[in-house]
Amino acid sequence: MIYLNNAGTTWPKPESVNDAINHFNELPPDQWRSVFGEGIRTVTSFLGIPNPERFLFTQSCTQALATAFSDFPWEHGDRLIISTMEHHALSRWYYKLHQERGVEGVIIPRATEGPFDLDFFEDELKKGARMVAISMASNVTGEILPFEEVIRLCKSYGVVCLLDGAQTSGIIPINVAELDPDIFVFAGHKGPYGPQGIGGLYIAESVNMTCPSAACELVPGEKKASVFPTYCDTGSAPMMTIAGITAGIKWLEEKGWDELLSHQNKLASKMRKGLSDIEGIKIVGSQNYHRYTGAVSIKSASVPLEEIKDKLKKESIIGSLGFQCAPLAHEAIGTSETGTLRFSVGPMNTEVEVQTLLDGIQRIIR
Repeated sequence: MIYLNNAGTTWPKPESVNDAINHFNELPPDQWRSVFGEGIRTVTSFLGIPNPERFLFTQSCTQALATAFSDFPWEHGDRLIISTMEHHALSRWYYKLHQERGVEGVIIPRATEGPFDLDFFEDELKKGARMVAISMASNVTGEILPFEEVIRLCKSYGVVCLLDGAQTSGIIPINVAELDPDIFVFAGHKGPYGPQGIGGLYIAESVNMTCPSAACELVPGEKKASVFPTYCDTGSAPMMTIAGITAGIKWLEEKGWDELLSHQNKLASKMRKGLSDIEGIKIVGSQNYHRYTGAVSIKSASVPLEEIKDKLKKESIIGSLGFQCAPLAHEAIGTSETGTLRFSVGPMNTEVEVQTLLDGIQRIIR
């Protein structure tokens, strides 16, 4: 099989990940704490998280976002700014908070060349905002948003900044301490090569959260809201998947960023150029942006995407057909009726596999 859906979940996993999961299942519970501690140290070091005590494992990036948005101390009339390239796990909170808590907001459109209009964004910041929440990269187009500039502008205007690293963690180097977002979330089953069922949430010390319904600890004669969520709020730490992501990150570190980025960029460039050269195939998103992950989406002027997907599948080539859980993004790029066929490379892919994909699509189009 030629697996080209790494933006959905990376596969196959390194053998060390499977071994770590199997080993954990054989451990007695009194040894689980050491697995948890190693996981915290490994993940926070890998992502450059400055204070491990402000980090929580979750069972997904979606759960991390839900905890962050639901426990943030919103007030009626607050403004929330997001981008038009968001995954449903983030964008749903834009609408939910408006309906249930009276939070207002704006969705930043695409720029002429690029996924995010920074000028429009700054104009909206001047009007005031409580939080800006954006994905670092689109899971549809593979475009990397200008998140560094977004953070800088948020700090200039005193606005809380949430970064969604689902499509960038383990894919591009990230140092949370240097970037200094107020809130950072990520998915562990994509770039970090962990199994399904693992994610994470970091909240800077400058951000006070609230859990008004309960607190983990009982203090006689005192009832007060917690200012930071705990595992009482997010659920039991997913120990087996923590063991898996620990092994996945160690595998990535052994490979080294220089090698990983060089390999990914080489494959992604070959795939983008090859697809753009096929008559009748159009890559969606900006083509002169020059800042992408390993994902690319296409539409077809001559052959239905479903037919292309089915014929590729017969050749054991796997991509992702549909809307990739990102309806706002598809509205922005003009594919809200058809969706796209997305291909995404990872460290396990090869140039031969990418060429096989290009040859397969060329035959189908002809």
